[in-house]
Amino acid sequence: MAASGPEPRVDGAVKVADPVALMHDLSAWVRLHVAASAFAALGCSGSDDVGPLPTDGSGGANADGGAGENDAAAGSPAGGAAASTGGTVGDGGRSSSGGAGGASGSAGSGGRGAGGNSGTAGTGGAPDGSAPSACLQEISAMGVAYVETEARGVVDAVELTAPLNGVLIANGTNTDPASDPIACEFVKTLWDFAELLKARGFSRIGTLGSYCYRCCCAYSSTNFCRGPDDPEPDCSVDGYSNHSWGRAVDIRYYYKTDGTRYDIDDPAHWIQWTAAGDTCVEALAVQTGVSRELYDLVCEASAQRIFSTILTPNYNAAHRNHTHLDIGETSPASAFFIRSLALPYVDISARGDD
Repeated sequence: MAASGPEPRVDGAVKVADPVALMHDLSAWVRLHVAASAFAALGCSGSDDVGPLPTDGSGGANADGGAGENDAAAGSPAGGAAASTGGTVGDGGRSSSGGAGGASGSAGSGGRGAGGNSGTAGTGGAPDGSAPSACLQEISAMGVAYVETEARGVVDAVELTAPLNGVLIANGTNTDPASDPIACEFVKTLWDFAELLKARGFSRIGTLGSYCYRCCCAYSSTNFCRGPDDPEPDCSVDGYSNHSWGRAVDIRYYYKTDGTRYDIDDPAHWIQWTAAGDTCVEALAVQTGVSRELYDLVCEASAQRIFSTILTPNYNAAHRNHTHLDIGETSPASAFFIRSLALPYVDISARGDD
């Protein structure tokens, strides 16, 4: 039978026992106290405090984590399971017979509950909760409103959810932000272009699209935009279009802040140049009205080197209804070399189309 410590007070007095027996009992109680401390040092107890013992003959229990009772009758050190919800241990799992504190308190008051699920990534956060790329962090700091998306061939693909730097980029004549996936690096390029647009009184552009995973050099029934499950196109002859990487845009409409719309496909708005000479030299010099404004716009973008390639209706028939602007060479998505040509580099291309 396990020895016990001094009996509890009764009516304010301590019952006196035989001194020899008392010493024997105290010695046994001290040994059990030492044993309890040893178990606590090994992590077997929810607390290393062996204070006054319960008088109801029960062991401790976890506050939230289910039963943590000791075998009170035998004074067994066996305890219940650790608190499953990280709750504190009720009374440290002590037994009335003076047995060592149970292991039920291994989580103790400092126990940790189940980890919470990762929160949904906010603006600039990766879908899997990991840290966003340096580019995504940069456009987030710039105040770009976007959501991350995925698109074949596009690195750090995003979808704009609001005007970019004060300029709405929409599809066609729509008034909602375009849903095309755009490479993060191209977003920074379009941000700079928006500065130029605002300076010239434009607040919105209508595109014919930005992303299309296909080969160069023009869209057709056989050279169409591939989806994620389509076979890889054979682009061994002309290479890939820069639209494949989300690093290009075709713009047809330019809207002034007062709502006036300029249409590249309108021959009165963009007067084609068919004589000898450069778009930004001989052709620019003879333009007037709306055509002059649009020529000035693309030639200033060229002078500022915002894009690596600009193709206008003066380039070929495939571009009669839009201006093409991009920042990338035809190459796999892992290559990001941006060509810098001697001015002017409007309507200059390594192939028939980029």
